[in-house]
Amino acid sequence: MTAVAAPVPAARPTAPAARRAADRWAGTGALVRVALRVERVRLPVWLVAVAGLTAASAASQADLFPTAESRAARAELMRSPAATALGGPGYGLDDYTIGAMVANELGAWVALALAVLSVLLVVRHLRGAEESGLLEVVRSTPVGRDAPVLAAVLVVTLADLAIGLALAAALVGTGLPAAGALAFGLGCGLVGLTFGATAAVAAQLVTHARTASMLGLAAIGVGFALRAAGDVRAPESGSALSWLSPFGWSQATRAWVDERWWPLALPVLASAAAFGLAALLAERRDLGDGLLPERPGRAHASPRLTGIAAVTLRRLGGALAGWAVAVAAVCGLVGVLAREVVQFLEDEPALAAFFPEGAASAADAALSRYLLVAVALAAAAGVQGVAAARAEEAAGRAAHVLAGPVGRARWLGAQLAVVLGAVAAMVLLGGLVMGVTAASTLGDPALVGRLLGAALAQVPALWAVTGAAVLVLGVAPRAFGLAWAYLGYVALSAMLGGVLPEGSDVASPLRYTPGMPAEPMDWPAVLVLAALAAALVTGGVLAFRRRDLLA
Repeated sequence: MTAVAAPVPAARPTAPAARRAADRWAGTGALVRVALRVERVRLPVWLVAVAGLTAASAASQADLFPTAESRAARAELMRSPAATALGGPGYGLDDYTIGAMVANELGAWVALALAVLSVLLVVRHLRGAEESGLLEVVRSTPVGRDAPVLAAVLVVTLADLAIGLALAAALVGTGLPAAGALAFGLGCGLVGLTFGATAAVAAQLVTHARTASMLGLAAIGVGFALRAAGDVRAPESGSALSWLSPFGWSQATRAWVDERWWPLALPVLASAAAFGLAALLAERRDLGDGLLPERPGRAHASPRLTGIAAVTLRRLGGALAGWAVAVAAVCGLVGVLAREVVQFLEDEPALAAFFPEGAASAADAALSRYLLVAVALAAAAGVQGVAAARAEEAAGRAAHVLAGPVGRARWLGAQLAVVLGAVAAMVLLGGLVMGVTAASTLGDPALVGRLLGAALAQVPALWAVTGAAVLVLGVAPRAFGLAWAYLGYVALSAMLGGVLPEGSDVASPLRYTPGMPAEPMDWPAVLVLAALAAALVTGGVLAFRRRDLLA
């Protein structure tokens, strides 16, 4: 009897490596299309705001500085340490053209705006989508494991390049040379891309979108501080510290002076490395978790956490403290360098046109202008605080709280009380720090009281900006990007001062606030702004009570 061996089934062929790699990126195109659809309002608003305001500023500068003598006087102001720290190294100051003026005075702030946009965009489509549960639903479909990271890379790259090219085109439209405009636009866009890549890494490390955003914004702050310190150490060229910052890489292109293109390779390489790291980290963690372990909470809350306000303060305390440190640092820097700023103003009387009229001294004129930087930072903290309430709603945690004996007005009002109190404390802290340091530098103790009063006069306008964000939250929460766009408009119109065309700041509450200590107190304007802020906050809370919660 013979036995016949059963045939051995052939081994299943192994998929080629290229096929396996393709599976990891499967569905990327669909995710990109969905993300662009979600951002169909935010991105055009950012593009128009950044390109439009920058082009308007460039056109206005050409009208304000028609002669070489007037531009030389402006260049003298930019040689001051305070201006260098806030704007950047003074490339081309010896022959100050309108292009060099745009690059030196606007470049850092335009790049800062794109960096903030990129961080928020990447976190929203990575950790934000994961935290809300949307990414889990997406991953249940034929979507590769690395597709979300690649989609975020493509979306933020498209956004930054589109805004950068639109910025370059708008500047060419004002009559500036095309080569410098392209270097300027690409440099600013690549700064945003670099910090977007940093945010992608942060999104893999932590569990919550809010924490990832904080880490991304902290990286922006560190980059700006490194650039400022490096440029002050080596004015008109930048030092080694400047080369540690993406802001320094962008400004090293020397737009409209003698364009250098090779520094643009640095943000490209850094972004590619960071995005690659983010993809690698994403493969080494579970969905919904971060690589950094979370500390387990207590079984029972302490008495300090009883109440919505206490929980909000605990939840937002780190972010608010970070903004407060930034405000104090900027104001302290300006106060320490106050003598140099005043000396430049006294040596160049033509520069008085850029500061409030009727100032009793050059110190009052300069410090009142620089105080607006602190107000802009505090306003950003206020909008972020309101955005945190929206995040709680979008994540579904608000619904759990409101299912209990907590009304909507109480839930939102308690959080707003913390945010409004915190931003007011920030600007007062900035006024106090600037007053103390400037008084020590200039030997004028009265500056402490004057600058503290000036900061107090800015609080109603600051609350009005935050109130506008509350109104957007109540009326159109899905379009909350409008609140950030309005903040950018207010900040740029305040900090650019006399550079923008007349009337361009008509919708900014800071336009109607007395520029103390250079200007006298204007009680009617302050009271009207306080009433406006109360109306905006009240309107936002009432609208929130009447609409459906976000799912």
